Amino acid sequence: MRATFEAAAISELARRTLRSPEVTFEAKSMFGPEINMLSTTLSDVSPAINIGFYHIEVEYDEITINLLNCPGGKIGGDVPSGDEVWIPGDISNIWIRYIRVLTDLARAGYPGCVGCAGPAAEIPWDEELSRHRLR
Repeated sequence: MRATFEAAAISELARRTLRSPEVTFEAKSMFGPEINMLSTTLSDVSPAINIGFYHIEVEYDEITINLLNCPGGKIGGDVPSGDEVWIPGDISNIWIRYIRVLTDLARAGYPGCVGCAGPAAEIPWDEELSRHRLR
């Protein structure tokens, strides 16, 4: 069941990311090449997407995703404050899945499509419940 809850949190973070005009990732250098390619990757699958992606290199084992217009999220590390989406677990595995969901949603036309992100995208996100399920 954890995998289902984890997938829901990854999808929520990906949807938030695609709605933001600017995204800053705080992550180790090993994630830098993928972060630097995100703009090209997403615009290749959906030319309407125009998001500025930035990388701040850090040394700690977590990825913080800061969004311009709403709470972002955190992969790994300790529970963040506020309404940031928190996804604990294997950082590299979750990162790969997050990138895949971002790309799949962009290919489907999100955020400009109706219903392409599935029925869960229409329900308000409950971060407190998500954190409880993922612990």
